[in-house]
Amino acid sequence: MMNSRSAHLKKYLFTLVLIWTLGIIASLGWNIYQLRQSILSIARTSAEISYNKDIIYRRWVSKQGGVYVPVSEMTPANPYLKVPNRDIMTSDGLSLTLVNPAYMTRQVNELALEMNHFQGHITSLNPIRAENRPDLWESEALKSFERGMKETGSIEMASGKEYFRFMRPFVTEKACLKCHATQGYKEGDIRGGISISIPMAPLRAIERSRMIELTLAHSFLWIIGLFGIGAGTRRLQSQTLLREKLEEDLLNLSITDPLTGLHNRRGFLSLAVQQLKLSDRNKRRMQLYFADLDGLKWINDTLGHDEGDKALIEAAAVFKETFRTSDIIARLGGDEYAVLAVDINEANSEIFTARLQSLIDTRNNQENRKYKLSISVGCSYYDPENPCSIDELMASADKLMYEQKQNKKNLLPQGTSLSNGNLQ
Repeated sequence: MMNSRSAHLKKYLFTLVLIWTLGIIASLGWNIYQLRQSILSIARTSAEISYNKDIIYRRWVSKQGGVYVPVSEMTPANPYLKVPNRDIMTSDGLSLTLVNPAYMTRQVNELALEMNHFQGHITSLNPIRAENRPDLWESEALKSFERGMKETGSIEMASGKEYFRFMRPFVTEKACLKCHATQGYKEGDIRGGISISIPMAPLRAIERSRMIELTLAHSFLWIIGLFGIGAGTRRLQSQTLLREKLEEDLLNLSITDPLTGLHNRRGFLSLAVQQLKLSDRNKRRMQLYFADLDGLKWINDTLGHDEGDKALIEAAAVFKETFRTSDIIARLGGDEYAVLAVDINEANSEIFTARLQSLIDTRNNQENRKYKLSISVGCSYYDPENPCSIDELMASADKLMYEQKQNKKNLLPQGTSLSNGNLQ
């Protein structure tokens, strides 16, 4: 039973550790997933902000009909802009050129790329400027807009680097027709789109840092949990061992004679039945001794019950010295004893009987004894070839014991007890 409970406790501990570990792994996985979603959300938000910024600038410039700026190396006249008064000169000789929304957006995106590595690109399936042609990803996005998609965004690789690419369409407004009416656009048509590419490297660095923090935090939490499980298990194990000890003590009390420390009747019968089954299986003979402490009533009535208890304990000690530790020795109650000697032959009976009598004689030869120790014994054999029950075996031995007791009484003078011969 103790081994079974110990195995159950180990299984319980393993289950707790497994559940705790799986819970920590699940929590870590969920937090990492949430972190990655958060990183993507930051990338998308950054792209939306950049896109909205471009749209606001474009709309402002578009509503102004374009903006004149000094002609320079950075801003030469736009050869693709075919409108009246594209280039003008101020009264003091300063050359100005008209910057339309697309031209402004391209220059702003180029400046943004130099400053923060954001890549913005204004593009169309029907561009005026060759450099505004879409790449494969942009081309697919533009086609999806024509099918009704409102926006698109995904993680893409470009030149060995990771980017979050985002794109929304822009619709032809009335102010746009000034430059693009010749391309066949009408107000409300999807004229193209602005794609934004957000480098993921800085965000991935943040992600890695947070993942390390999450992993360390969960590892620490896992270790703390293991300590808690260990402490709880040790306490449970201690309580289990205590309960098992109490149950074992109760079991021993239920099968042990409290006076002599031998098995009681219940314990003897339980063990004897098991030995009979083993004897049948192994074909080994056994002997059952049924014994009675002679004159116990005289000792109790004359010398007192304390002395009677000492006589019972002394008889038990004689049986322990006579028989082997493998034999089953019991006090059945009152002055009755029983011994089941296992795995023996008939020759052992004489050896046990002689040893028993020798030990009794040695004790009776001690000085200042108040009574003679006398034990009547009957012996029966168990033959696995001719099996019988334990009750039948005990009855046979009891009959022989009673005959021996009667023979002893017949040899004594009238009125003399078997235990008081040295007192008369």
